[in-house]
Amino acid sequence: MVSKIKALDASVVNKIAAGEIIISPMNALKEMMENSIDAKATTIDILAKEGGIKILQITDNGSGIDKEDLPILCERFTTSKLKSFDDLQNIQTYGFRGEALASISHIARVTVTTKTKNDKCAWKVSYSEGKMIDEPKPIAGKDGTSILVEDLFYNVPSRLRALRAGNEEYNKILDVVGRYAIHSKGIAFSCKKFGESNFNLTIQSQFSIEDRIRTIFNNQVATNLIPFHIDTIKELNIISVTGRVSNLNFSYKKTIQPLFFINNRLITCEPLKRALRNTYSNFMTKGNKPFIYLSILIHPNAVDVNVHPTKREVRFLNQDAILEKIALQLHEELSNIDTSRTFKTATILTGQRTSNPPSAEKMTKHISPISENRQAEEFSQLPSSLSTQSHKSPLANKIKRYESKLVRTDASQAKITSFLQASQYYPNSSQTIASASRVTSQIVPKAIEPDTLLNLTQDVEENKERIEPDGVDDNMIIESDEEYNSSIKMNTSTLESSQDHEVESPTYTIIPRKRVDVNLTSIKELQNIVDESAHSELTNIFAGLTYVGVVDPEKRLAAIQHDLKLFLVDYASVSYELFYQIALTDFANYGKIELQTETSDDLKLVSLLSGFEHLTSKAKLDIINKLWGMKDMLQEYFGIELINEDSSDPANVKIISIPLLLKGYNPPISKLPFFIYRLGIKIDWSEEQACLDGIMKQIALFYVPEVVLTLDENDSTISEEDKISSMNASAELNETLENVIFPSIKRRLLAPRNLLKDIVEIANLPGLYKVFERC
Repeated sequence: MVSKIKALDASVVNKIAAGEIIISPMNALKEMMENSIDAKATTIDILAKEGGIKILQITDNGSGIDKEDLPILCERFTTSKLKSFDDLQNIQTYGFRGEALASISHIARVTVTTKTKNDKCAWKVSYSEGKMIDEPKPIAGKDGTSILVEDLFYNVPSRLRALRAGNEEYNKILDVVGRYAIHSKGIAFSCKKFGESNFNLTIQSQFSIEDRIRTIFNNQVATNLIPFHIDTIKELNIISVTGRVSNLNFSYKKTIQPLFFINNRLITCEPLKRALRNTYSNFMTKGNKPFIYLSILIHPNAVDVNVHPTKREVRFLNQDAILEKIALQLHEELSNIDTSRTFKTATILTGQRTSNPPSAEKMTKHISPISENRQAEEFSQLPSSLSTQSHKSPLANKIKRYESKLVRTDASQAKITSFLQASQYYPNSSQTIASASRVTSQIVPKAIEPDTLLNLTQDVEENKERIEPDGVDDNMIIESDEEYNSSIKMNTSTLESSQDHEVESPTYTIIPRKRVDVNLTSIKELQNIVDESAHSELTNIFAGLTYVGVVDPEKRLAAIQHDLKLFLVDYASVSYELFYQIALTDFANYGKIELQTETSDDLKLVSLLSGFEHLTSKAKLDIINKLWGMKDMLQEYFGIELINEDSSDPANVKIISIPLLLKGYNPPISKLPFFIYRLGIKIDWSEEQACLDGIMKQIALFYVPEVVLTLDENDSTISEEDKISSMNASAELNETLENVIFPSIKRRLLAPRNLLKDIVEIANLPGLYKVFERC
């Protein structure tokens, strides 16, 4: 009798198994993206064609794959993350089964290009049905791995027919990328369609959680969030619960699926979702949907991650008790803020639109100094973000948008050049400090009189009112909620050598250190002064700016666009305000820049002050003694470290570190002599608030970008070396402003009223259309 039960062919088994894991292009991308995160990647780029069905490519800069591992890369149950079943109890990586790439290779054509740091070249190899088709080929490539998946489900027509349209599948891809981007702090993500120049999603590595949520969803979601936190609870095996949830002013009719990560795994937990939404129903009006993002860390021994083929579910001990604890904590958080509500109202249009809405009148009143050369009625054409938000109605959406009022730039869209390294622009430029005599001879010419010297930077410092950032975080800045400080070492050399030799960019070292809670009354009072000086409309302009470029590096003028208007700004004054705010916000929690020179005498204060010839030797020693007497305070509060190898002689006091305010930007070290000089003569050391405020002002002044002199390229008396040096300095300045300083201004600056005189409207789109009738 012939047996009816037969073993399935291996290829059939593999296709069935692949169908359990890879349901759609989104699942394939999720598996590959988790591999990239496991490989310690800091940038992940995704490209898709027809929703990832025809082409799905993911590229990262992770650790790469060793050439020796390539033959078994796409075989089932091959992994570097698990050796025994017991390892599942402490698994910390996303992957552990070794089935993802194998499953993909059985239902698609897979090509892998990879390079480790130790390899001299990259290796490219193709796979089909889990097997390597040919030997790896050496090619040029960067560190990391690129996986190209083509013709997904080409050999499973039933699954291919079950897929939705390409746009719907692509939306699923964007959704899963966005969810991982919100959770994966410190990792940059980008995603776009094949053949298109614009990215549908760009997340930079320095973005905070709020910035990531704002980019992926919208500003309405990001500005109505409150932090959520639960500390360690040993009896429930909870390590921590952190996240962001919407407050009670959040009004959103569309459902946003909650983002749940348990031990860094994206999961769906219906009981938790129901519990949290039931909690919100007690506070929110009917029809409004909350936003919920939670990262739950539970002891690995209490979590079973191997319960679902796609890993979308996990099981953990004390599940009911943990869910109840989270729901109760959410109820407590919402109860604490359930004191006031904001409700939007609509205005019924009766056929005529007012030519100048109330908000426009308000803008005309407050920002008139910006455009004092123009008629006040020009402010009737306001950007929607500043004027008529409270006057929108469904009928307003039907009004035709004319080309003269069409904004063609997106302030939230990053340029492709922002992803390039600075060394790709100007490899021969660097931050340097010369020996003291050379620095001071170039910075303080002998012809400068003492009175002139004291007023060199008066135009920047004079009449500045101080403000504090409104809680906006930026990873490019030393983060307020971070428990670590950053430190960089600057190995300095002479100015002459900096133009001839390539100098590596400074590297950051993370130094574990608990954040200091500052309760000084003087700092609180300065913060109150700051709040009172804020100008909301001007702040909105800076928050929604698009950087255009440097107009005059000698006068330190730059052009920015906001909505339909083009503005000329004094970036020295604006950056001064920015750095003062950073200094005030991160008081006593700065990073540190360690200074090193070939000759230790270059950093002696007496050497740095040697260029100020109007100072007598006694006056210089008085400055040094004054700073040395305050060295403990300077080091503790400001990261300014002074040492004296011979404590008996003040002439041996030298500075070895300065504060680090903004990651990615180092202050002009050539201004260090001025910094020391002004600390010695400009600070009122007798009164606490004046002293601290004065030091922060001098730090902000120290951080303002230097003036860059422009040279005439047609002047034959100027050497080619000087011309190239000037061009490099201008290019470096423009790149720093575009990719470091102005992005920080957008996210962190609360503009004070006194900045109104430093920004001038020079053009607006409706006005240009009136003159030229087109643009």
